[in-house]
Amino acid sequence: MQAGQARWLTRTEFDEQRAAAKRTARQDGRLAAILSVGLGAVQLVFLRWAEAHMASAPRKVIALSAVLAYLALVSFLLWRMKRNLRVHSPRCPQCGLPLLGMSERIASATGKCDRCGGWVLKQEDR
Repeated sequence: MQAGQARWLTRTEFDEQRAAAKRTARQDGRLAAILSVGLGAVQLVFLRWAEAHMASAPRKVIALSAVLAYLALVSFLLWRMKRNLRVHSPRCPQCGLPLLGMSERIASATGKCDRCGGWVLKQEDR
């Protein structure tokens, strides 16, 4: 492909990329939900146990550390999910930006990128 030429997507390629992005979001979303709910429940159980068996100062330090670790893990999982979604989503051949959410639906319906106005789909697939 020469510089300045865009490679438009066929309808099949576009739909395959949309399906791959959905699969990725579903898998990553399940993982994030399972870990965040599971670890949140474990923290609550630990805090109940710690109230009865530990002194106040160490309990607070451990609880704060656990909450910060939990927030870091959930933030990482959300960042990873968004990154994977951007990687697997179809991209506009003109501007190179990923077509996510409403942009993806507009490109599917019109064949054009809503950001730059360039064609996303091949002429015969529009």
